[in-house]
Amino acid sequence: MIIGGGNNASINSVKFTTTHNLKRSITHERYDELRESIYFDKSDAHGLVFPYYDALVITLRVFDTDVRCIMVDDGSGTCIIHPRVLTQMKLENRIVPHCITLTGFNNAVERTSGEITLPVLDGGVTLEITFRIMDQDMAYNAIIGRPWIHDKKAVPSSLYQVIKFPSPWGVFSIRGEQRTARECYRIAQDYTYTQKSKEKAEEA
Repeated sequence: MIIGGGNNASINSVKFTTTHNLKRSITHERYDELRESIYFDKSDAHGLVFPYYDALVITLRVFDTDVRCIMVDDGSGTCIIHPRVLTQMKLENRIVPHCITLTGFNNAVERTSGEITLPVLDGGVTLEITFRIMDQDMAYNAIIGRPWIHDKKAVPSSLYQVIKFPSPWGVFSIRGEQRTARECYRIAQDYTYTQKSKEKAEEA
């Protein structure tokens, strides 16, 4: 894993801002009204590199930090964060020990080591989200699942590489970071290859 401190070219980096700026940015604790339709058209695909099958990877303001390399996954019933992010944010003392079992699509079972509730801000709206902490090797800093997606009344599209949701000022869009998504995929592939090589070496 590559962990940086604000280098846009790095992967798994978190960018530090100030709590003061975060507090100034928060205008609404919740926003439920949809004043206009959410739709996608060819203008949303502007700047994308084709062909692609990339995941939707975005940056979100979590607590007082811009956290990059967050995968949006509407197939996930929970939100997950890697402990390296909390270490860099110096929030380890806010972790609540709580183990739950998560089951993947292939019935693989993973257990979390704790949970933490943090404000997530975008579009001038902040929501308190409970993240499950999973100390497993993964290319992403966090995974945003249905709890955040549904609370925001958001509509993600990996096809158009954007997620949209209502805000007090109309429909707000967060663009996906296609280059980052591809780099995260490469890191995951390299890790899988390394693990398989180790297993073969141990069997031999």
